Formats: sequence, C-alpha cells, structure tokens
Amino acid sequence: MAQKGFISASPFKVTVNAKQLLKELTVDNDRAMGRTIRNYIAPKLQQKQDRLVKNFKVSKITVELKAGPTSANISGTLGGYGNLFSFIGFDAGTDPTAVIETIFEQKFEFKVRRIGKSGKYRISFIIPTTEQIYGLTPMPWASGSSWVDGIEKGMSNVGSYLYSSTGFGQSRAGTGLQAKNKSSGVSFRNTPYITRLLNNFKKTLVNFTK
Repeated sequence: MAQKGFISASPFKVTVNAKQLLKELTVDNDRAMGRTIRNYIAPKLQQKQDRLVKNFKVSKITVELKAGPTSANISGTLGGYGNLFSFIGFDAGTDPTAVIETIFEQKFEFKVRRIGKSGKYRISFIIPTTEQIYGLTPMPWASGSSWVDGIEKGMSNVGSYLYSSTGFGQSRAGTGLQAKNKSSGVSFRNTPYITRLLNNFKKTLVNFTK
C-alpha cells in the first residue's frame, strides 16, 4: 500500500507572472495576491491531476496488468505473446497497478512564494517522482528491481518465458513460466509508461491558462 511519505523532497517548481496569470482580477496587496493565486490554481491543479489519473487508467500497460494472467498482450511489449502479468510473475488475484493509482489519486499539494519585488511568484508543486514509484513497485521475485523500471528500460529472460492459457501448476500467475531449457523466441519491447505520464503532467503545470 502506498504511504503518505511519497512526497518529493525536490518539488517541481514553476515561476509565474502574477499580472499575466490573473489579468482579469484586481488585488490590493501582496498577501491577497498570494491567496488569490492559490485559489486560482487549486481547482485547475485538481483538473490536471484528474487527467493524469485518467491517462494512467487508460494506458494499455495498466489495462493489461489489471486484466490479470489471462489478458492479451495489448501493450505489444511481448509481440502479442502471453501478457505482462504472467511474464513478470505477479501472483494471481493481485493488482500490481493499485499502488500507483493510490499515489496518483492522493491530493497533490503546492506552495506559492513571491520572488522579491518583481511581481513574480514561484509555485512549488509537491508531486511524486518516477524514482519514488520505482521504489514502490518491486519485482515479485527480485526486491531490488522495479517492474515499472523494467517495462520502461527492458527486462531479461524474455526468451525463456512460456505462456499457456490453460495454466502451469507451478506458476505464480498460473499462466506463465520461465523455462530453463525451452525458448519461446519472444523479445521485449521497452515502452514509456510512468515516466512519460509524469513528464506530460509536468508540462501542463507550466501553463495554468489551459
């Protein structure tokens, strides 16, 4: 389960010009300006976060993993053979994506700080990092490795992965098996996943007029 301690120690920062951001508003003093900016940003940040959650849920990798050990390889990571769930070796009946969904659904915080007398304000968004998600998504058979990292950068032993829709008795997932003396000829295709989702989300934070 995700813990509240996922918050980044190095927040993502954006500098905005208050006058440009709030063209239609009149604010009497700096303290009121800071409060007005916070009130302006809060609902927009929630909308952007909701979009992040939606994009995560509709990702082909997320959908495939949620479908479990009998899913089709809709992500194309295994060339259509088997599926990610049984290849990685998750236990049948589990949802490996649930921890990421929990993290993305936690309320993202932000802070507003004025920069000198320039009329500009720095907004620091407290959001999860890719590295933190790596740390919360260990391989079921190798605690020092992340399955999210593996999906994005590549996984080994793909050629020895065997899939059977009828199942293997000694398999964690039930339908996948790593065979020492047999080869399926399958190759793994690295696929952008959480890194792309978070990078795209950060891009939306640069312009709050959209």
